[in-house]
Amino acid sequence: MNTLEITGLKVHFPGRGGAPVRAVDGVSLSIAAGETLGLVGESGCGKSTVSNATVGLLSPTEGSVKVLGTELAGASRETLRAIRAKAQMVFQDPVTSLNPRMTIGEAVGEPLLVRGLARGAALRDQVGALLEEVGLRADHAGRYPHQFSGGQRQRIVIARALALRPALLVCDEPVSALDVSVRAQILNLLVELQARHGMSTLFVSHDLAVVRHVCDRVAVMYLGRIVELAPRDALYSAPRHPYTKALLAAVPEPDPVTQRAKPRVPLEGEIPSPANPPPGCRFHTRCPIAVDRCRSEEPAWRAVGAASVACHLA
Repeated sequence: MNTLEITGLKVHFPGRGGAPVRAVDGVSLSIAAGETLGLVGESGCGKSTVSNATVGLLSPTEGSVKVLGTELAGASRETLRAIRAKAQMVFQDPVTSLNPRMTIGEAVGEPLLVRGLARGAALRDQVGALLEEVGLRADHAGRYPHQFSGGQRQRIVIARALALRPALLVCDEPVSALDVSVRAQILNLLVELQARHGMSTLFVSHDLAVVRHVCDRVAVMYLGRIVELAPRDALYSAPRHPYTKALLAAVPEPDPVTQRAKPRVPLEGEIPSPANPPPGCRFHTRCPIAVDRCRSEEPAWRAVGAASVACHLA
């Protein structure tokens, strides 16, 4: 059984003039036990909406979201409460993720306390162990969030997410708000914790270099839909969709010689409005190789090599 199974997920919001904003418009994904799946794409493509729906923070307009075989859509409060113990989230901004009036010991221990899993000395011991597991000290528990750096606060948020030993960890841009100097530390910590606890992870990011470091498979999202899904190495070595090629071409290389040798994939224009997506292939308005068929016929999802891709010309 997959840890996460998303089928035909749609999340629409009310828009001006009565046209719904199709933030997510037919996404299907699965994550096996112990697997890390990267979800990438430009800002506004729907990545965060998928992650919020995965942990029940948003209700689907259509489709199914199952965590460990339990359906979230239409679930009772009791069912959602039980599932949220198994599906925890690490948000983008560690500053706003923590209550400034709570000590970090109170923040990390709150899930255990609320669910009646530990109190008193046992709670303090578990909080200390969680802090040490993420590279902090147990005696930090009495301090407040403002006494820590951004990287340390993200470690605290990760410790809180681990408190209930979830089967699924959803990371929504977990390092984008951090200094470059500490990003690698947090990424290495997440990789280490995932291996130690055998968690499945949905890793949402716009940074393809980061995703390459931590993920087993990668799903590329554009305007509310998945356009390519492939094993990490296959996607980075032989991308199939023109949008994936454009994203990879935009990743800077530290070596100037390598950078100059990279193929350039020009993209013109802006992402269309999710309230009024174009007909046919949604990428055709910016695609450098689009043909008439792309403008009228929606591409079917098909296998090309090791990848699955939605493109007539892949």
